[in-house]
Amino acid sequence: MPIGIKSYGAYLPRWLLPRDLIAKAWDFPSIPGSKAVASADEDSITMSVEAGLDCLAGIDLNSVDGLFFASTTQVYTEKDSASLIATVLDLREGIITADFTDSLKSGTTALARAIDTIKANDDIKSILVVAADTREPEPSTMWEYGYADGAAALLVAEGDDLPLVIDDYYSISANVTGPWKRTHEDKFIRTFEVKMDAQFYVKSITKVMSEIMKRNNLKPEEVDVAAYYYNNPRVHGRISKMMKFPQGAAQNGLFFQLGDFGTPMAFMLLMAALKRPKEDGKVILAGYGDGADAILMHIKDRKAVRELSKKHLGVAGHQKSMISLKNYNVFIENKELLEKDRYVRKSSAVTMWRDSPAIYKWYGLKCTSCGTVQYPTTARSCATCRADDQLELIKLAHKGTIFTYTLDHLVGGAYLATPVPRCVVDLEGGGRVLLNMTEIQKPEENVKIGMEVELTFRKEHEGADFHNYYWKCRPLRH
Repeated sequence: MPIGIKSYGAYLPRWLLPRDLIAKAWDFPSIPGSKAVASADEDSITMSVEAGLDCLAGIDLNSVDGLFFASTTQVYTEKDSASLIATVLDLREGIITADFTDSLKSGTTALARAIDTIKANDDIKSILVVAADTREPEPSTMWEYGYADGAAALLVAEGDDLPLVIDDYYSISANVTGPWKRTHEDKFIRTFEVKMDAQFYVKSITKVMSEIMKRNNLKPEEVDVAAYYYNNPRVHGRISKMMKFPQGAAQNGLFFQLGDFGTPMAFMLLMAALKRPKEDGKVILAGYGDGADAILMHIKDRKAVRELSKKHLGVAGHQKSMISLKNYNVFIENKELLEKDRYVRKSSAVTMWRDSPAIYKWYGLKCTSCGTVQYPTTARSCATCRADDQLELIKLAHKGTIFTYTLDHLVGGAYLATPVPRCVVDLEGGGRVLLNMTEIQKPEENVKIGMEVELTFRKEHEGADFHNYYWKCRPLRH
C-alpha cells in the first residue's frame, strides 16, 4: 500500500524582525527582508504543539500511531520531547515517540525513518513528524540576519487516498568541518570558514538530489518542485542552475520574507510550493546537515492537495497575521541574549505530572446531572448543582470570549512587557478559565470584554529547574 503525506501544518510566531533594525543596532550593511522571531514564552516544544495542532485539524487523533520530533534546539538533552508534545496534542498512550536531534537534516531524517517504521510494522499506519528550531544567533554577526524561529509538521500515512505519495528516498553522510556547536563550551554556532561551509553544502545537496533522480530515471525538466534547505539565496540559485531545474521549480522565497528556519525549513518550502500543485507533479524534498536526505514524491490528487491549503493555516496562513517589531531590543530580550539574574518561580514537577490531563491535554469536568462544564479537574462536586461524584472528563475548546480581565503591571518580579492581561475566558462549549494573554499590543486599548480569543500552549517559567508549560490566550490569528 502507498505511503505518503496525508496532512501538513506549520507555525510562525507573531513577530517579524526587519533586518534593517539589526543593521542599525550594529552599524552593519543591511540585507533585505525580515525574519520570524519567537516570543519570550515560546520554544521548540510550544511551536511544535502549534504546528501539530494545525496539521491534525480534522484528523482522528486515535488514528495517529507515532510522533517523531526533530530539532537542533531541543529543550532537554535527557528527556523525550516527543512524548511531551504527544501528550499536549492528546494523542493516545500506545504510540511510538522519538527525538531526532543535532543536525539540520534531522527533519528529513525523521521523515525517512517514519517511512521505514510504517513499512516494517503492520500495526503502525501513520506518524506525525514535527520539526522546530529556535536557534540563538550570536549578536553582531551575519548569523543574526538569518536564524528564524518556526515549526512544521507532516503526517506520514499509509493508504490509497493520499494527496502526495512518497516514491523513494536516499541519504548520504558527510563529516564536514562546520558549522558546529559543542554541548558545554559553546553558546552560539561556530564555523571555521563560511565559504568552505557553502562548498560542503553545495556538494552534498546536489549529490543527494542527483542520485535520487538517477535511481528513478527522472530528468531535471521533469521535476516540478524542488524544496531543498538553504540559508543563502545566491547559493540556492546556483544549485538550481547546476541541477538544470525548470524555472520556478526551486522554491526560493522564504529566506528574505521569513529567514532560515533550520530543521523545518525544507518542510516549509514544500508547503509553500503546494499552493500551486500540478497533477502527478514530481516533488523533491531535501534536507542538509553533515550529509543530506532527499525524498521523492508525486502529487497523486491535485484537488486534495489544494484542500490541504484551505483546511490548514500552514506557512501562508500564519504569515498573513505577522506583525513587524519596532524595536531591536525586544528581540534581544525574547532570546534572553543578555546575561542577568532572572526571577524564577517555584514549581512542582509531581503536581504537573499528576494534573497532566488538565494542564497539558486541556480537559475539564462535565456534570452528568446538570451539564455544567468546569475547570480544573480536581473537584468532586458540581459548582452549579452541587452533585457529588457526577463529573466526567471532557475535552475543552481552544477558543472563547473574554468574560472579564485585569491588567497586571508586575509579572515575574519585573516590569518587562507589561501590563499583562489576566483574562477570565468563557470557552466555546462551556467552561470558564483564568489565562494570561500573550501576543497583545497596547493592551490598555485593545483588550475588551467580549473579545474573541484562542488558546496557545506556551512556556511559563523554569521553576524547580524544570520547563513549566501552560495555556495562554491570544487575539485570533485565523
